[in-house]
Amino acid sequence: MLDMYVACIGNFDGVHLGHRAIMQKTVNIAANLDLQSTAISIVYPWGYYFPNFPGIIYPVAQRLELILATGIERVLTVNMSEIRYLEPEDYISRLMSEGMRAIVVGSDFTFGNGAKGNIELLERISKEGDLRVEIVPDALYDGRRISSSWIRESIAKGDIGLTNSLLGKRYSIRGKVYKDKQLGAKIGFPTANIHRGDERLVIPRSGVYIIMSTIDSRDYFGLLNVGFRPTVNTSEEVKYEVYFFDYSGNLYNRNLELEFLEFIRPELKFDSLGELIEQIKHDERVARRWLEIHLNMLKKER
Repeated sequence: MLDMYVACIGNFDGVHLGHRAIMQKTVNIAANLDLQSTAISIVYPWGYYFPNFPGIIYPVAQRLELILATGIERVLTVNMSEIRYLEPEDYISRLMSEGMRAIVVGSDFTFGNGAKGNIELLERISKEGDLRVEIVPDALYDGRRISSSWIRESIAKGDIGLTNSLLGKRYSIRGKVYKDKQLGAKIGFPTANIHRGDERLVIPRSGVYIIMSTIDSRDYFGLLNVGFRPTVNTSEEVKYEVYFFDYSGNLYNRNLELEFLEFIRPELKFDSLGELIEQIKHDERVARRWLEIHLNMLKKER
């Protein structure tokens, strides 16, 4: 028997507040109609993006987790190359033949060959056939439409407060801890080096951040340095090195998620290891003072 469903369709990179509004409407309509709520997440081939594209906000796997966390029951991923040349009417007809009975989209939604499909076409199809169409107004922040491109800009600028507000949750990165030169341990600040994987992801502004991570069911805070390590062994690739406060243990080969709380300072080049050590001590004092002020709020947000 064909599974009938209500669909929302989009790239959904970031699963930000605008996406969440669309997904909540999808869940509500599906519940009222006793249908399955489904998100169709379009995965773009890299050539689809504009020149100098900074990268996606989250890896695709993490994007799917975030979508399911909104209450959506099923997520389908579709490669853009499979549908980009379909005529808009043919694409909607195909979805309806597969069980779609309602579609929820944002006001700027386009689809099909040459992006010729839009909400006006959907509304016309709705009047002609058995398809319910719901248009969700733009989600705004300070009067501006929330978008994934705006969030990418804020991440690249190190504006963590804005990033987290637009996402509706704390921005985070994930990766596996690998063994590097272990310089941090030698100077008294053991760090975990994070490999984020092979997908092209937006890179946060180079500098030092206050972060939080859950390790073995306990929250730990620390400092994350994003950058090229200009003081020692300058790297050609961006490095992610986190120093956890009050943690002792072996993290090699473990997968961690780091939630960004605050940007402290840009990455600096020091004339000596001694200067670097003093700066790290200063950064830790700044971070601990910040955490003292914000700790109760962080606990409430968990």
